[in-house]
Amino acid sequence: MSAFVWVDRDGRRHELESPAPIEAEAADVALEMEQYFDFLDSGDRLLRAAARAAIGKLQPRLEQLRADVGSWNEHAIAATRAEAATLAERIDRLPTMIADVLLVVELHSEQAQLLDAMGDTSDTPARMFAEPMTGIQRRAIAACASRAAPIDAATRGEAKAWLDAQPRFARGVQTGDGWFAWVDRNGHAHRLADPLAIEREVACIAEELIRLRPALASITAADRLYEAVSSAITSWERLSLLQGDLERFDREAEVREDAAWTAYAADWRSKRNIL
Repeated sequence: MSAFVWVDRDGRRHELESPAPIEAEAADVALEMEQYFDFLDSGDRLLRAAARAAIGKLQPRLEQLRADVGSWNEHAIAATRAEAATLAERIDRLPTMIADVLLVVELHSEQAQLLDAMGDTSDTPARMFAEPMTGIQRRAIAACASRAAPIDAATRGEAKAWLDAQPRFARGVQTGDGWFAWVDRNGHAHRLADPLAIEREVACIAEELIRLRPALASITAADRLYEAVSSAITSWERLSLLQGDLERFDREAEVREDAAWTAYAADWRSKRNIL
């Protein structure tokens, strides 16, 4: 949307990002007018005439400034509605954009049930592992193409074992500090061994954005629309940071893996020479 152009009392044009300059000039003009009101009841006819003339010149400018504030408000609402529409379109595309991350989070949220059940002394864990693979597991397996997938009749436990061997879905239970430095949305620092915590925050923010979608698309009160747009922008900015974190994790993981293989090769050569 084009910028809001405003002309001040001296004829200078400005492209405004807020109505503050208009409001400041209006306050100055109103103060000037007030100074002349003291002379309206003066016994001096010339003073009264001069005060009336001055007020007569200032009044139209004050009215124009009030109209300018109204125009600014209309411009701001239109700009906000345009931004809300853009955000709504982005949110509509969001599930497709982060489908891989959402599938990882869904899978491991479901897998957590199995991990929780493993501490049960009854036959519950065995029964759960023997159940047919779930729909989420089936989707995750279909997304992998690295090696032969389990047969359709595979159990939930067999599917879990297969997926745990896939780098795309393998996520461990972190018991200590990892190697990847990351800061969550609350400012807490972490050392991660895998990206699951980041992926879970991505899914959480995606849910927040989807909940904001109706407010962004509806004809609602301006203050509520501003609030929804502000919240959506904040969440989207955090989402962009998280996507950068995931890309950084992949880069650093690749560097670590290359370094490990280089060290392994050097160690192998040194031992081979000894032998």
